Amino acid sequence: MKASNIIIILSVLSSILILLYIFQINQKSNNLETELKSFDKTSPADIREISNPIFKSRGLESNSYTIEADRGIQEDGYIKLYNVNAEFEGKDDKIFFVSADKGIYKQQHETIELIKNVVILDELKNKTSTNKAVIELNVKKITLLEEVITVTSKAYISSNTSILDELNDTITYLGNVKAQIENE
Repeated sequence: MKASNIIIILSVLSSILILLYIFQINQKSNNLETELKSFDKTSPADIREISNPIFKSRGLESNSYTIEADRGIQEDGYIKLYNVNAEFEGKDDKIFFVSADKGIYKQQHETIELIKNVVILDELKNKTSTNKAVIELNVKKITLLEEVITVTSKAYISSNTSILDELNDTITYLGNVKAQIENE
């Protein structure tokens, strides 16, 4: 009888352990479901990833442009772009090529903020580089921020900030401006 009592006790204990284990798994599953529901409530619902986004404008009243990227993430009213390449038509049909590691394109405001390794190159091979730039398409203005360097065939100009205003035909360099201009 002792052996049968031990077997019964072990069976009851095994059953209790199995029930506790099942209850624990169910509890973890409920916690995970609660956590997922909480994440869904706090995360933006309208985030979408876009492969190779391209934005083009061929307006009659504005200059045309093309903005391309390897990848984009669309969020509330803007699109984060990665590995950005763009082409902008300027005054007198001059073309400007722009590249950057990252960008934030706000189509409604017609602006693009470029971040890290920003390079602007024109048809005459004038090259400007900076760490950050804001292009305001509707007012035809480019604001270059953080370590601006412009190199042309006859000049080298560096500054903290530069503003290119196409409407007023001006280029303004601000903050710690250094210029080296070659005389003919």
